[in-house]
Amino acid sequence: MRRVKRTMSFLRKRTAAVAAVVTAAALTAGCSGSSGDSGGQELDPDNPVQITVGTLPAGDYAPLYIAEDQGFFEEEGLDVEIEIIAGGAVGVTQLVSGEIDFSAATWANTLSAVSQGLAIQVVREGTDSAKEGINGLIVKADGPIQSVEDLRGETLSINTLQSATEVQIRDCLASEGLEPGDYELVEVAFPDAAAAVSQGRIAAGFVPEPFITIGESQGLEPLFYPSTCNELQSELPLINWNVSASFAEENPEVVAAFVRAMDRATELAVEDPQVVIDILPEFTTLTPELAEQITQPSFVVDGAPDLEGAEKMMDLMVEYGLLEAPVDDLEQVAWQG
Repeated sequence: MRRVKRTMSFLRKRTAAVAAVVTAAALTAGCSGSSGDSGGQELDPDNPVQITVGTLPAGDYAPLYIAEDQGFFEEEGLDVEIEIIAGGAVGVTQLVSGEIDFSAATWANTLSAVSQGLAIQVVREGTDSAKEGINGLIVKADGPIQSVEDLRGETLSINTLQSATEVQIRDCLASEGLEPGDYELVEVAFPDAAAAVSQGRIAAGFVPEPFITIGESQGLEPLFYPSTCNELQSELPLINWNVSASFAEENPEVVAAFVRAMDRATELAVEDPQVVIDILPEFTTLTPELAEQITQPSFVVDGAPDLEGAEKMMDLMVEYGLLEAPVDDLEQVAWQG
């Protein structure tokens, strides 16, 4: 498969003050708790290692683009090619097949893959559910769906089945009295969900930002926010970054370099939200004006794999039939650095 590198024209706008903060953080405890002690695992920037990273065009993945734009990958000796994937479930299978080297996913994607015998590891957390408005179930603002009860008998979309979005929607709807048989879930990619709702092909669509803000500009609105629809959902991890276990074993210095670069990019995103606003139009369909309006993701600075959150997700997956049984040893799914 020929891999085409995505180039970006975005200018580096980081201020000196923020740079100092991020540099100081990077020098303390190896950037963050996620990369552990990676001494001796450094690559040569003059002879960079090429890697392909699968991602989606949504705000949660901004640190990947920030790390590329700010030169963090380059400084770590990595030549990164970004490839848009259909979803985390597809991404983890592409890891095993060797089509990509790293992939954005969720714990639901990872646990589902592991339960099927695929050797996948989470190397870094990306975002969590600690903020309202980071994702939403969008409907027509002036349409017939005005409450969760109105979804009974209707068709709703998520980006991929057997995923964290399926768990979120099913758990949120169950909190309001709707069981899985009361509605139908279909797959619609995030960028296409607004059009599907507007055209009446589905009653509601699950989307993250920036697609909530884009949808609002097209006469749509969130019926509710899945990330905070109940207490349990607000405690769950959302996006993470995965590799195949074999890649991690054979290339520990590459994984460590990737994690360090993402640590720096995430710290920058948290310290200076304007960096996120500036870069969003480069990999989404947001205009600069709309980028100013979105609810920014809840980026996780300490990116160590969240095994406690993973266990909560696993229990929900078993409850809603996405897993037949719990994964025996979650430690094996977390990259140890």
